[in-house]
Amino acid sequence: MLKKFVFMATVVFGLMFTNVVTVQAEEVTEASEVAESSEVTEVPEATEPAEATEAQEAPEAAQACPIALSPEVNAYCEQAAAEFGIDSNILKALVYTESKGNVGARNGCYIGLTQLNPSNFSAAIATLGADPNDAYQNVRICAYMLSGWMAKYGNQYIALDCWHQGEGSAAAANRVDGTNYSRTICENAQLYAAA
Repeated sequence: MLKKFVFMATVVFGLMFTNVVTVQAEEVTEASEVAESSEVTEVPEATEPAEATEAQEAPEAAQACPIALSPEVNAYCEQAAAEFGIDSNILKALVYTESKGNVGARNGCYIGLTQLNPSNFSAAIATLGADPNDAYQNVRICAYMLSGWMAKYGNQYIALDCWHQGEGSAAAANRVDGTNYSRTICENAQLYAAA
């Protein structure tokens, strides 16, 4: 009985060893075939410049931004940012973060694309003669405020945090490296810039 067991174990071990050796040999063969097929071949130099043909690939189209706003909201952000000299991508990212581009967004006293609280910005509203319930004017008020804070603090993170938590709190915290809120907006602004 013991001899049968030893014999069977030897046969099984032998088959396993043969399969391992076969697999390793196949991998070596495949690797050498890949190496042979990837050898560099010399291309003769062209004597005249090659003309572009239809067969040549066109440049890859820009990828759509994963956090895209509607063309109308996008235009509001571009226009307001240009008026107040700020980065339109920052403004777009703020709008996306606050309302996902929903012109009718409301959360208690916070309204519109930028989730602006009219009572907090009554002076800016009066200065601009703006209606915070109007989608474009709502973005314009935010751009105006961000522009002032960026000039005052010289830091876009602090400016964004002023919008989010109020100027007093953001200025006192002086988070020049930003909070989760302001860092998220800056990261999303990079997505708009790359689109």
